[in-house]
Amino acid sequence: MLNKKSFVLGFFTACIVFLAIHTSKTAIELAGNRIPESTKIKAIEKLVENNFAEDVDGEELKEYMYAGYVAGLGDRYSTYMTKEQFSAFKEGLDGAYMGIGIKIFMNNDGQMEISDVFTDSPAAKAGLLTGDVIYKAGDIEIKDTQSYKDAVGFIKNTKGSIRFCLKRGSTDLIEADITPENINVPSVSYCMADNNTGYIRITEFEANTAEAFREALTSLKGMDSLVIDLRNNPGGFLNVVKEIADVILPKGTITYIEYKNGEKKYYESDENCLDIPIAVLVNSGSASASEVLTGAVKDFGAGKIVGTTTFGKGVVQDTYTLRDGSAVKLTTAKYYTPNGICIQGKGITPDYEIFAPEGFVLPPLKDSKAVIDPSKDIQLAKALEILD
Repeated sequence: MLNKKSFVLGFFTACIVFLAIHTSKTAIELAGNRIPESTKIKAIEKLVENNFAEDVDGEELKEYMYAGYVAGLGDRYSTYMTKEQFSAFKEGLDGAYMGIGIKIFMNNDGQMEISDVFTDSPAAKAGLLTGDVIYKAGDIEIKDTQSYKDAVGFIKNTKGSIRFCLKRGSTDLIEADITPENINVPSVSYCMADNNTGYIRITEFEANTAEAFREALTSLKGMDSLVIDLRNNPGGFLNVVKEIADVILPKGTITYIEYKNGEKKYYESDENCLDIPIAVLVNSGSASASEVLTGAVKDFGAGKIVGTTTFGKGVVQDTYTLRDGSAVKLTTAKYYTPNGICIQGKGITPDYEIFAPEGFVLPPLKDSKAVIDPSKDIQLAKALEILD
């Protein structure tokens, strides 16, 4: 005959075994190999609907699901964009948008870093500087690719004031309340420097950049040499940089891209070229399309590269628009310099390595008239020196 203590112990053991079997069965039902994905998604939706303690936005959850699927690729350049995010993305590449007057990029730490602040813009008036890192916009804490995209869309689609929290250097924390405005973004500025040397700065390869570059060349007609400044230029459209390279370089391959199936696509220049000495200014903020142009100039032997090693983005993205207006941007190929070099993760080493002094920032663009000061900009001074 069992005593009371043994009965109680046996009863609880049975309960634990029952719960373990029940839990195991539930897990198999939800995560088994043979369950179709649609069934599993519906099961998870039902669990959330019936058991999650807070209210949920079903549409928002779906957007995160799509974004999570693409994020699962583990590629920082492949992203899902909602309709609103895609619209903001296109506006920025068109060269005009609703914003605060800054150019930004995701740095190697996954942070939103300012690469340029436009003169007389809301950002400039609030005291923002090149190199500042935005870690919070409104209630959005920027810590990964998804929150970066959310913040971009939020900034470009907000009518009223936004509170920005920024880091400057290693210690300073700054807050600024800024109201977005309609911004016309210049991507090319130019002037004639000493010794009849032309200077053209390209801040991004946008839809209208090639035309603006040709206008700059026309205005600088008669120059004996040329400095092309690509510092802090994060890239842009490949077809646009191809147009600009075609103007500069003689006949040959500007770049070629290779897809996963081995197929290659070549971008060529014709025999017409800019037959004068050229120097190209770069730094760690020069990426993607900037590196295409830099690599082509270097491999052709058409000019000298001055500054510091470039960012090292040697992959190409294609954007696919979905029927509801959202989009997926995917890395689809690697690109190579004319000599067959892929600079992914390595960058391009300059012919003359010159580091900018601590605290130096490039002057922001206001219009097509460039403002330069070689006495303070030692990288530019070196470029002018080798062209003299």
